[in-house]
Amino acid sequence: MSRDLQDMFKFYDEVKDDLKFFVSSEVRAKILISLSEGSKDLAGLKNEIHLSSSTILHGMYQLEQKDIIVRKSGNYSLSQTGEIIADKLIDMIRALYALNKCENLFLNHEIGSIPPELLKDVGCLKNALIVRSTSTDIMRPYNVLSEFLSGSRNVKHLSSVFFMPNVKKLLENPDRNGMVHLLLTEEILNKLLEVVDQESIDEGLSSGNFKLGIIEDDTRISFTQGDNFMALGLFTDDGAYDLNISLISECEDAIEWGERLFNYHLNLSTEFRL
Repeated sequence: MSRDLQDMFKFYDEVKDDLKFFVSSEVRAKILISLSEGSKDLAGLKNEIHLSSSTILHGMYQLEQKDIIVRKSGNYSLSQTGEIIADKLIDMIRALYALNKCENLFLNHEIGSIPPELLKDVGCLKNALIVRSTSTDIMRPYNVLSEFLSGSRNVKHLSSVFFMPNVKKLLENPDRNGMVHLLLTEEILNKLLEVVDQESIDEGLSSGNFKLGIIEDDTRISFTQGDNFMALGLFTDDGAYDLNISLISECEDAIEWGERLFNYHLNLSTEFRL
């Protein structure tokens, strides 16, 4: 057993009662969540939590005993420690909600191309939409992506799978106004160069409207981002890209999460030059 693992078991034994205190009580958890937005009186808490005054007061008394909340002039607020605990509790709730919602996307799929710091922030995907193929529209994930792309001027695309008709159209449209930035494995790049008009690529690279980078061959992901959306597809554990399911979101925190994902691979990529 590693030292880190031994330490983590030790830490758990020391804080397990605290974990239970914060997550086992709906009342205490909701008080922390409510007060994370700022100081409130009992009426304000009751209006948000929808529990009786006596129930809320009992929960607040328990939190006061642990110096998690403070009371002043009839208002309740989080202590400095309480602010940190509430932030971590909210982050855990968001992460669990996102994982439950996106379970079929992540389960039995490769996630190695998503850096650990982004997996820790998976709660950013809490409002994402899971798009599935249907018996009457087996390409529904790509059809939905196509609809989003049609209204987007700027596109970032990270991929180790070749199925890019929408991006291809953007590259071949001389009237396109915006930026396209592609990060592709060498295999996918070579395929792209076979099917896209070379003159369009040369013109785009020269004008600065188009950027192209090469990523590592073992990258296993497909990610697309436009002005106001992000979309994510993954490979299954057996190494095949899953055409049947994708994630798409228009939420600001998900788009920011996607930006960080793209930049992570951008920093590892090699710029393609003429």
